[in-house]
Amino acid sequence: MTIPLKSAPAKIVTLVIGIVTFVLAALWIGRVYLAGVIAERNSVVNLKTAVHLDPGNARDALFLGRMYQYSVADAQPKLGIKELMRAATLNPYSAQAWLDLATGLEFEGDTHAAALCLRRVDYLAPRIPDDQWAVGNFFLLHGTVDQAFPHFKMALAGNPGYWQAVYNLAWKATDDPAKILHEVVPGDATSELTYLNYLLSTQRLADVAPVWSEISANPQKFPPDMASPYIDALIDAHKPDQAYDAWSELRVKGLIPPTYEARPSNLIENGDFEDPPVNMGFDWRIAPVAGVFVGRDSTVFHSATHSLEIEFPGTQNFDYHNVYQFVVVRPGRPYHLSGFMRTENITTDSGPCLEVRDAYNPAGLDDYSTALTGTTDSWTPVNIYFKTGPKTDLISVNVARRPSDQFESNISGRVWVDDVRLDQESGPAEDSQP
Repeated sequence: MTIPLKSAPAKIVTLVIGIVTFVLAALWIGRVYLAGVIAERNSVVNLKTAVHLDPGNARDALFLGRMYQYSVADAQPKLGIKELMRAATLNPYSAQAWLDLATGLEFEGDTHAAALCLRRVDYLAPRIPDDQWAVGNFFLLHGTVDQAFPHFKMALAGNPGYWQAVYNLAWKATDDPAKILHEVVPGDATSELTYLNYLLSTQRLADVAPVWSEISANPQKFPPDMASPYIDALIDAHKPDQAYDAWSELRVKGLIPPTYEARPSNLIENGDFEDPPVNMGFDWRIAPVAGVFVGRDSTVFHSATHSLEIEFPGTQNFDYHNVYQFVVVRPGRPYHLSGFMRTENITTDSGPCLEVRDAYNPAGLDDYSTALTGTTDSWTPVNIYFKTGPKTDLISVNVARRPSDQFESNISGRVWVDDVRLDQESGPAEDSQP
């Protein structure tokens, strides 16, 4: 709707009002723009000028307060607190302003006021990791563990990169592993595994079992290799049964493929190499060696559709034990290890074979099958009959090659391995083949 102005004085008054309004708005915009330009040149003088030109700008007040707090040449902590308080008043929804104000108050010894500011930060930024980390540190220093731990948990939930610092602080603050597990560690499986591996890295194996129980009960999926350090730690601690239980739980959770065998008595996992080696736990592990190729082959196989191929480059006299699998066994029992191998142009007098050794005491058990050289016309069965020692509870089954004693000892050529089996025998053990 328009209002007609019929008299000349009315038109003049309206014009004057419009001009004045425009000029005032232009001056205000100019002051704000000039204040912004000046504030970009970060110094106390420039920021004071910017604050004077635009006193309602919380950002300039915040930056000026910081300069008063942290500048070596212009440090004036009390003025800094004044400006930071003004910034928080101008923008009460700025968690950063309240956080900086809390820091300034803490430096001045007013921990009560600082705590109030940090509670405001917690209210405004309950899921911002950096802010929760700062709040947690304050309450750990000036409050209690019970006040600090929930903030550390939120920091970790938002940014897993805090795990090293958070867990170091938590263990310095308390030696209660259950409290840390339930009040600091986020409830997702990945965070629990990160904490489990932290415990392993700090030699706290005794505190790991409850964490693994939480992981086992957690329905969330996770990459199975995150559990590899735990299984290896149990193996290293001479707890193979517990290690295999953890491995079995990964299978139950569907994180590693099930192994289907024609004869379920076979103790070897994936002995027909129909699945890619998991390279951890109680599946085949392949330790890489420069120049040696190892991989599954779908063109040459003894049964089904795959075998394992190893190709030696002819550059070294390899002492090779780098394809291996741990197997839990029982002491004092007879076993039969068998498999099929095929070779092509294997040089030297010492060719590839199967090997079984006590994982903890190779001096007590370290047997080899017949070594194959040259080119075999067909698949050759290889066997080792052995009996475990009175303390043998874990063995490694290896695809191996012992170094040659001859002058021309660098091995080249290819070998295929398939249908590896390990069965516990009911009768007495026989001597292994040389």
